[in-house]
Amino acid sequence: MHHQLQIDGWRSNIRFSSCHMLLRHDKCSRLHGHSYAIHLKVTGELDENHMLADFGDMKKALRSIADGLDHRIILPTRNPEILILENEAEGSVTVDMQGKRYVFPVCDIVKVPITTTTVEELSNHLLGRFLETAKIPQGVLEVSLGVDEGQGQGAWSTRMVRE
Repeated sequence: MHHQLQIDGWRSNIRFSSCHMLLRHDKCSRLHGHSYAIHLKVTGELDENHMLADFGDMKKALRSIADGLDHRIILPTRNPEILILENEAEGSVTVDMQGKRYVFPVCDIVKVPITTTTVEELSNHLLGRFLETAKIPQGVLEVSLGVDEGQGQGAWSTRMVRE
């Protein structure tokens, strides 16, 4: 029998506020922001203490991820249509996208190795980060991570960690 542990990012305060822009979208191609929440589902077998995973460990890893994105501008680095140029002398980053040019202080941005900053891509990227940084117990078979951009709308990504 498999068991599932769940963490609701809204209720557990695993949130971040960030801004982004999307290519080829009427409204969302303009710089705008969201209040995001990160959720987690872990599925697997219980250990000798009848636990699947420690809530505290899972929340700590998720909060670390959220803190790195909080109050930042999220820039995707894997899109050839978005040109990102860093000026070390000025401490600035220039972004050229669809004929628009933005200049931001380096400290205000976070570069993410994705193609676009949709919640679909963010959930997949953040799941990868979670799996790299969290202590995943031996009994865990599958991990799903969800990202909401406002309550009631978001995306999930799932990966098998063991079979």
